[in-house]
Amino acid sequence: MEITKLQLQNLITHKAGELGFVKTGFARFEPLEKESRFLKEWIDKGYDADMKWIEKGLEKRKNIRNILSSAESVISFAYNYFTPFYHQKNIPKISRYAWGKDYHKILKPKLKELCKILRDAGFSAVAYVDDGPVMDKVWAVKAGIGWIGKNTNLINTEFGSWIFLCEIITDAEFEKYDSPVEDMCGECNLCISACPTGALVEEYVIDAYKCISYQTIENRGDIPDEINLDGWIFGCDVCQEICPYNLPKFNLNTTESSFYPIVIELGEDKKPLNEIDISDLEAITEENFKVIFSDSPLKRAKYKGLMRNIKKVKSSA
Repeated sequence: MEITKLQLQNLITHKAGELGFVKTGFARFEPLEKESRFLKEWIDKGYDADMKWIEKGLEKRKNIRNILSSAESVISFAYNYFTPFYHQKNIPKISRYAWGKDYHKILKPKLKELCKILRDAGFSAVAYVDDGPVMDKVWAVKAGIGWIGKNTNLINTEFGSWIFLCEIITDAEFEKYDSPVEDMCGECNLCISACPTGALVEEYVIDAYKCISYQTIENRGDIPDEINLDGWIFGCDVCQEICPYNLPKFNLNTTESSFYPIVIELGEDKKPLNEIDISDLEAITEENFKVIFSDSPLKRAKYKGLMRNIKKVKSSA
């Protein structure tokens, strides 16, 4: 018996909920003309720093039919990663998303299950978890997941911005598509005022070169003298922590235990990653780094990058 558009849509939404996704939305295919022009202007201003892969994939970002020629829809998903822990005082700061296991390894298998539903129904499906030439935040907006805030993060009224985004591009068409939600930032500019380096150069625009997250993760060279890492050695959450939609009283804890802080053995002692001392991290050898952080987002900075960041933080203390 052939499955209807509505049945397929309901099946995907239900399965996504079972897999732990907190939001699922459906958007109809369209070339992202306006958004790609904005992205090109952003690149032309040098705000991409040396992340040249962004421009390299511009045509695919503009038109997902350069990824899947028969594409008709984009299904966006959001996964909550907030855990009830915080940074302790006098320790190096690591972005909340990186406290636990690498989200790619958690979410990829879940997307694989969702793709199987589509393929079993006779459709093509291509999935990405922040690892492909796709404007995931733009598609999440079109799918009604949330809005892009002035800090350039996707914000949802229930889960704030503590969410991972991913999507499936498919040639399946659905019974009904979602609509964008209202931008709720209003007159608030707390994120812009709070940014330690002034990376938020204007509302909804970030200069990656000035961003602590870029400097501590993506930058492979020296960190410029004028950039103060403000205690951060991997990523930065300042513009998220200050956001009213991320206030602790509103935060909902993730159901995925793998996103809870990993515990690191330090001789006879053990500490969760959000409480580890800078001296403990500094003492880790490159060999141990590869073992300890083999399933962690921290491996993206590599051992050399993490030690560089620690040195920079210590010199600014």
